[in-house]
Amino acid sequence: MESILSVLFSVWGVEEGLFKRGKEGILVLTNTKIAFISKTDMSMDKWKMEVDTQVREMLDNRDVIRLSKVYTPDRLNRDLKYEKNLVIPLDSVVYLGSESKRWGNVLKIVFKVKDREKVYNFIVVKTWVRYPLADPIEYVQIDWDRWIRTAKEYKDRIKKE
Repeated sequence: MESILSVLFSVWGVEEGLFKRGKEGILVLTNTKIAFISKTDMSMDKWKMEVDTQVREMLDNRDVIRLSKVYTPDRLNRDLKYEKNLVIPLDSVVYLGSESKRWGNVLKIVFKVKDREKVYNFIVVKTWVRYPLADPIEYVQIDWDRWIRTAKEYKDRIKKE
């Protein structure tokens, strides 16, 4: 049975490469996969409420393992039906790490897709500019260590099974 371990809203996700543009979304860690949800049918009111709660929590505690009462496994399964959303099985992850930048801490994930490796960077955003396109202005300084340890722990469990 799949269970959600962490849900982060207002995350900027970018695939490394020439001419790649980032997207805003929800970063979800489950016991079997990492999902980046850039297309959801979740209401804007619930989204804004979750973002506000998350920012308050992260100002008090830089830990990014957090659950949402609104974002359930049922909602995740509905959102995963959209092709635009990214699904990374934990057993395909080659590298999980974080990089500290002056402006924020970036989660870096390298994973295999068929015969190639893809690299994605994720960072939690505090404030946005929305016009003409959504772009982050300010990032939340967070600590990815516990999130990475949890993902690696579940990846190791999958290997043992």
